[in-house]
Amino acid sequence: MTTLNRLWATPFYRSRSSTDRANALRDYILANAHGARRKRDSPQRAHPAVFESRFDFLEWPDPAVSELKQILQGHLSHVVKNACGLDDAALQELRFNSHSWFHVTRKGGFFQNHNHPLASWSLIYCVDPGDAEPPNEFEAGHLVFQDPRSMASMYLDTANRQMVRDYSFDAVRLRPSAGEVLIFPAYVRHSVEPYGGSAPRITVAANYWFQTFEGVKSG
Repeated sequence: MTTLNRLWATPFYRSRSSTDRANALRDYILANAHGARRKRDSPQRAHPAVFESRFDFLEWPDPAVSELKQILQGHLSHVVKNACGLDDAALQELRFNSHSWFHVTRKGGFFQNHNHPLASWSLIYCVDPGDAEPPNEFEAGHLVFQDPRSMASMYLDTANRQMVRDYSFDAVRLRPSAGEVLIFPAYVRHSVEPYGGSAPRITVAANYWFQTFEGVKSG
């Protein structure tokens, strides 16, 4: 019997990454969650309990931030190399372009469903998930990722409603732990459920798009 293929698959990367500067990064972000660092013209309106920084965070001159930038680009390079079938030489020709920012989410904060136009890959890094035991399952600030195939669930019956994860169209709902890295195509719509904890929830996010150095020189 012919093997069942997986067509139109959506690459999704989830990994852990330790850093010696985790506490310093957390403290630095909290110290910079103030008016002068706030994004003034955000593409979408944030909840009042969510602080969103300017979109150049990974360029800020702090050792913990510089280390995080290198770690995240290492993870992204691995994803791009494998998703695109690149060899090391081709990977070295890629020029990283990005916007990056942090969110500090306090009690009641959430983020509406959205994607990230004008980028190829999006990334989320969990600095601190906040309270280990939020008030309940639906106030834990879960990330929710939607199936990008808008018509996939147009008709449901017993032969397609409970397909295995590779083929399912159900949303993916997860709560990252400290040090987790999530990378996914920028077209994937996602949201953050309300967070009810007392301790701040801290994440770093980035959008990436690429050019080749050869293309930059000729342009």
